[in-house]
Amino acid sequence: MNQTLKNFWAHRRQNAWIVIEIALVAVLSFYLLDYFVVTTYDTYLCRPSGDFERDHLLVGTVGFSNNAKPIEHPGSIPNGFTEADTARLSLEEREAMHALANLSALRDKVRALPEVQSAGFLDSYAGYYLRNYCAEADTTRSCGAYQEAFILGEQFFETIGLTPVTGSPSADILSKECPEDGAVITRSMALALFGTDQAVGRRIVENDYSDPALAQGRKVVARYTVAGVVEDFRLRPNERYSYIILTRRTALASTNTKMLIRLRPEADATAFVIKMGEQDAQLALLTGNYGLGSVNTYNDYERNLWSLDISMQLSVMGTFIALLLLNVILGTLGTFWLQIRKRTEDIGIMRSFGAKRRHIFWMLWREAALLTFIAAVIGQIIWLQFAMNVGLAHGFTISGTGHETDWVNSFGLHYLIICVIQYLILLAIVTLGMVVPTFIAMYKRPVEALRHE
Repeated sequence: MNQTLKNFWAHRRQNAWIVIEIALVAVLSFYLLDYFVVTTYDTYLCRPSGDFERDHLLVGTVGFSNNAKPIEHPGSIPNGFTEADTARLSLEEREAMHALANLSALRDKVRALPEVQSAGFLDSYAGYYLRNYCAEADTTRSCGAYQEAFILGEQFFETIGLTPVTGSPSADILSKECPEDGAVITRSMALALFGTDQAVGRRIVENDYSDPALAQGRKVVARYTVAGVVEDFRLRPNERYSYIILTRRTALASTNTKMLIRLRPEADATAFVIKMGEQDAQLALLTGNYGLGSVNTYNDYERNLWSLDISMQLSVMGTFIALLLLNVILGTLGTFWLQIRKRTEDIGIMRSFGAKRRHIFWMLWREAALLTFIAAVIGQIIWLQFAMNVGLAHGFTISGTGHETDWVNSFGLHYLIICVIQYLILLAIVTLGMVVPTFIAMYKRPVEALRHE
């Protein structure tokens, strides 16, 4: 090690340029590498502790059928209404009433199928709406969370397969008895706002900071009472949302909706999807002018919904990283080529005194590893300053969404893992860059090497 340090210091001017070059690459590549590694991890390896079982979960498309029946038929009047009640409504109101009644009847038919354990409608389920929330009793405790809606009576929680934490109402109760201002949150969101997952009955405030006029304060959009807490789960395959809030609705926002279907554990999902694609099964479920169209496993639905998004992210990031690495390899190769050429005479002297080629190679490689380490540390310290200034080190992601770090809850561990991965990649690049010129110099005869200068 002492000899390596001496050699490193003896060639400090040459090594300084390599250190600057690699440090610059370390700074520029950190963002790309972080994003690529985190996205890959979240997509293919991460599974939150409360994530729902997808093998027996299906998604069906609900809409108008080609075999539609007239909408005004006796079975389409909702329970509790009479013909006299519907007569006082406008045509649009009557059609909406009949449509909802037909949809309810269609859902009941699906629930009655022998393979089905539970089923219900939902308006959307993709995690689009990021909003800011804080605890009503302590507004300093806040977080950004994705808001989704569930419809009362649609067996949402048991169909999805979300697991309530100890002390929270069961999935069945949450689906049916959520109060008017109630909301269900994930365990991580409860810990962020209240410091405990025993948060049932506590109050949450939804804020709006988007109005520039509110620079001196915040606008309260809504207040919610925590009706239940469920284990962490994710809505997209390429991200793990630790903070999610589910608010209740009493009716569908649109009649063009989707139906979630949870099959019994012994049912074959593939066979059920094939069966639902047959015309006889579709006609049997037809209610009024509504029917169950295409049915897919949740895995296929998720893949179709997000595969383009994921593949584009990974391919774009991968392309940028590949081009960056190619340029770094070529640049490093040229730099080391010049450096090794200047040290060919030294190599010749060592060979003439009986030094073995492998000893010479490992001596040069240790110098390269040391300067790579110094350069990587410099670049990573510069990136750390940026991360701390923009809030990444305080629980924010690179995109500034305000929820937990996508990969690990501890930014320090996250940062350390990326640093190690980056150093290993840079070391591999430097090794490739030095191998060719080093071997050329080592395999010259000592006499030729001594005459090189």
